[in-house]
Amino acid sequence: MSRKLHLQTRKLHRYLGAFIGIQFLFWTIGGLYFSWNNMKDVHGKTLLDKSEHILGFDYNEPVRKLLTVVPKPIKTIEGIIVNTDSLLRVKTSQGVRLLKLNKNQHNIREYLTEEQVLAFVKSRLKSEIPIRKIEFLQEDHISKAHEYREKPLPVYGVHLEHETNTIVYVNPELAKITSVRNDNWRRFDFLWMLHVMDFETRDHITNWTLRIFSVLGLATILSGFYLFYLSSPTIRKLKKKV
Repeated sequence: MSRKLHLQTRKLHRYLGAFIGIQFLFWTIGGLYFSWNNMKDVHGKTLLDKSEHILGFDYNEPVRKLLTVVPKPIKTIEGIIVNTDSLLRVKTSQGVRLLKLNKNQHNIREYLTEEQVLAFVKSRLKSEIPIRKIEFLQEDHISKAHEYREKPLPVYGVHLEHETNTIVYVNPELAKITSVRNDNWRRFDFLWMLHVMDFETRDHITNWTLRIFSVLGLATILSGFYLFYLSSPTIRKLKKKV
């Protein structure tokens, strides 16, 4: 009975290993890449200034008057500098509004223009990098697996003429860089897709494919331990003594 069980366990272990061995390899390669990578470079922070150009402002009469046209309630107010403009980014229950605060000009700005987005990105770069092209993306341009996913839309994608093929995504309604993508991130994203086994959205970690392979992986490991127990000379000697 013991020999038959040994052969059956060995056969099960061999087939399980052959079936999920490739996925084990992907998990290992992904883990190595994730742990040995510079996450600042993956997130594109190495080419940009550390933070936004923050603006200090006073709640003077023109500002208070300007805020009266913003839907209530107001959740947050941030002062920012975009190119030569001083803006307030006002977050309300209905979304975000941009308020222009330049001298003698206090008005609502719905979004940044393409020219302003280009100038904004150039002002945020640590060093001068040429712009290869700019594209305007809306919901119908973004697939579930697109590198700019689950982020606010619409958005401008500013392609830099750089060896890393970096794209800076700027939301014109927020006057904010919402994402930076480069080749390092794309490799990371591909390996993450293989790691979590979500081939559609790449981010859904509770999918059934991953669950099934995780259980099979556990079965492979346990069958290996059991084979060790059945074939170990030391354990056989201990069992004879007992």
